[in-house]
Amino acid sequence: MLIFNTTFHVQAEIQPDFIEFIKKTFIPASVKSGLLCSPRLARIFGKNEDEGFSYALEFTTKDIETLEQWNKNESKLIYETLLNKFSDKIAGFSTVMQVME
Repeated sequence: MLIFNTTFHVQAEIQPDFIEFIKKTFIPASVKSGLLCSPRLARIFGKNEDEGFSYALEFTTKDIETLEQWNKNESKLIYETLLNKFSDKIAGFSTVMQVME
């Protein structure tokens, strides 16, 4: 099993809109196909919160092939929607982690 995590840094003035968008639009669109599952959104606490807020959004997926299929077929529209809405008020990066059982 893999964890697909995207960490976002969000400017303070858009924080409420960002959270609402992630919960009501981004997550449902991301899990719609069933390729990504078990969404979890967590706030990351840091020292420079006067500069904005950070969040980790993670999903699980079966294997790298499934994640690549999601990236190829679905991620572009989902991330374009996010960037069109919030433009330069967010920054993010993604990581892929393998669960060690």
